Amino acid sequence: MPVSTSVHISHCIQHIIAINPSSVLDVGSGFGIWGFLCRMHLDVANGRVQPQTWQVRIDGIEYFEPYIQAHQRALYSSLRIGDIRELAEDLEPYDLIIAGDVIEHLDKAEGEAVLDLLYAKARTALIVNIPLGMGWDHPEAHGNPQELHRSVWEIDDFAPYPSARSVFELPCGRYGVFTCLKSAPVKARVEGLWTAAHRREQIGQIDLACLYALRLHELDPGDADAAFFYADLLLQSKKTDQAVGVLRTLVESNPACPEAVTMLDRLERL
Repeated sequence: MPVSTSVHISHCIQHIIAINPSSVLDVGSGFGIWGFLCRMHLDVANGRVQPQTWQVRIDGIEYFEPYIQAHQRALYSSLRIGDIRELAEDLEPYDLIIAGDVIEHLDKAEGEAVLDLLYAKARTALIVNIPLGMGWDHPEAHGNPQELHRSVWEIDDFAPYPSARSVFELPCGRYGVFTCLKSAPVKARVEGLWTAAHRREQIGQIDLACLYALRLHELDPGDADAAFFYADLLLQSKKTDQAVGVLRTLVESNPACPEAVTMLDRLERL
């Protein structure tokens, strides 16, 4: 549907006001509730009542054009019709990105890729509102094929993105709000990425484990544990040249690591 549950709205508004963004991207804008609330609290509540005085850029992306009505076009700075799976990589950065009831409508792997890209594009925070666990079956509706729920998400899926989270218990199941702040301590980001990477390796999702291990390696190229873990995952994926590159970076950043030198020498002899 172009609307969602209302249980989390006041909670999200508190976070949005605290973030005080100058630019907002609403992914899956639907009926326009987040565009309306952001415009009200970020511009109108600050005395900028008329459109010509608005200062906050609020853009929206919506898959299903028939959902867009006159009030959305009046409230948003711009609205783009398209598939977030195709648009995410080329998005420009925004202070705040809101993905409300979006990624559960994608296959899990596609949703994970979109989530990672949206987090990267958010300067200050990414807010994800999403049903959690089973019990949220939702078919196609209103002529929109993207109304179908295609994936199930749990709290652990958000481990790579340190967040202030709240979970609401509803008759149909749990509903989660994840406010992923980019200012989170590096330690929290590292711990979350380790958790996610190991979990994905254990269930055989090596490509996704590699993605999270890459993020770990980028945070600290001289961390031997992260580099060895990433190199091992690359070798499991038969990406020997990339594994060699990771170990070379480690040796350059941390020359006093004989294990890396030994492994590098062994791989270069293959």
